[in-house]
Amino acid sequence: MSQQKNTSLPNQTQSFWRATADQLKYKQLDENINVDVAIVGGGIAGITAAYLLAKRGKKVALLEARELVNGTTGNTTAKLTAQHNLVYDELINRYGQDWAKLYYQANMEGIALIKQLSEELQIECDLEEQEAFVFTQEEENRSKLMKELDAYEKLGIEGDFLEDLPLSLDIEAALMMRNQAQFHPMKFLNGLLGELVQLDAKIYDYTRVVEIENKDHILCHSEQGYKVTSNQVIVATHFPIHEPDKFYSGNLNPEGSYALALKVNNELNEFPDGMYINTDLPRRTLRKMNKEGEDYILVGGESHPVGDGTSSEQRYEKLATYAKENFGEEEIVYRWFSHDYISPDRMPFVGLLNPQEDGIYTATGFGKWGLANAAVGGKLLADLVEGKENPYQELFSPQRNIGSMQDNERSNHNPDEYETYTRPEKPEDLKKEQGAVLKVDGKDVGAYRDGEGNLHMLDLTCTHLGCGVEWNDGNSTWDCPCHGSRFTATGEVIDGPAVEALKRLDEQ
Repeated sequence: MSQQKNTSLPNQTQSFWRATADQLKYKQLDENINVDVAIVGGGIAGITAAYLLAKRGKKVALLEARELVNGTTGNTTAKLTAQHNLVYDELINRYGQDWAKLYYQANMEGIALIKQLSEELQIECDLEEQEAFVFTQEEENRSKLMKELDAYEKLGIEGDFLEDLPLSLDIEAALMMRNQAQFHPMKFLNGLLGELVQLDAKIYDYTRVVEIENKDHILCHSEQGYKVTSNQVIVATHFPIHEPDKFYSGNLNPEGSYALALKVNNELNEFPDGMYINTDLPRRTLRKMNKEGEDYILVGGESHPVGDGTSSEQRYEKLATYAKENFGEEEIVYRWFSHDYISPDRMPFVGLLNPQEDGIYTATGFGKWGLANAAVGGKLLADLVEGKENPYQELFSPQRNIGSMQDNERSNHNPDEYETYTRPEKPEDLKKEQGAVLKVDGKDVGAYRDGEGNLHMLDLTCTHLGCGVEWNDGNSTWDCPCHGSRFTATGEVIDGPAVEALKRLDEQ
């Protein structure tokens, strides 16, 4: 199954949020330091926790392996919502009404916290209230929305069942949730980072923590050989880099998804207010954005297991085709990839990282719905560090009793619908900026030719637990199918749990 490449797609991947906000720069850790709390990971959970703790008088260090807000937070759809597709009927059946309602309340508190901080600190982050909609175009899925509506009524969630939406789509039914919001996550977090500087917090980027030792004090060792000594540590990385019992490797499933930003050139094509996602397959998510008075449409979807070997470039193509069919010949300005982890019960793990180790906390497994959850999770982490009670500590605890994964939000894609990426047969066949798994002397190796024509040969063994990585042709990365580690085309770590680069086989 072959199709012609869509030349309207941008050559480079960059999210709308990262392209339309300042990228704040900080220095790399270049000395040993002592603080009260070390926070590893510069996304919304880590930055929120850092701000709240610094505001409460704690001496804080924030450590980010790459650029701040460069991970999932900077590559999101930026919906602030408690409507996580169809989740509440499932939560009631799994845990009962009390916990399902608590989950809704936690997300609403996360939205309220972002609103509160934006107002108090006067952060201009395009925050606006919106209604959220989950819809179906298939008659057989109408009953799923009816069951979710029943869950809304049991839990006291404000919403409505609708027969139509102001979209250029043939809608069978939709479920609306009131009092939700959308915002610009980078602008919001840039505001918090500015406040952290005023509170004398220590902020470091390009400072990868490669080891955490729990002794009399907790030591975070950087890749450059420096140490941060603290009483407590929050590991708010994409996947915990400290995992003594491999609990997270066994309970988090890595998934990737894709998004496009379309510039709206036709006033007749004005996209309506509201945030939209379908419950059909393939999954599609939609919302409106604005840059300097010009409207853009976000079109996202194409979820699949990370490192499954199918063509990521083709997934961008499918989104582009969907956008053209439904929104016309709009210019595609940005395209980007999001990397998420999904827990067995679709709720995040926020709390004590390991029951055998005091003083180390984590926030992970936000399952594509991490913004409101991560904000309230940051507050939960700050409370746990200070020994304060928090209403959500049992709900989000990594030590909660969880069952098996349900497939309501899993990708459920059919890999046979997608091509595997084209694999040249020999290293000399690689074009510039092309990578592939090749047979060299009877052994699979990773080969990549950079923009200057230099050939890079890599061992395909993931440096986390030894799985074989696969080439991602849409994002020019090496991705691990087991636990979701991702590496640049030349082998450097992008996302953990791996902390070491892929082994180089030569330096040609």
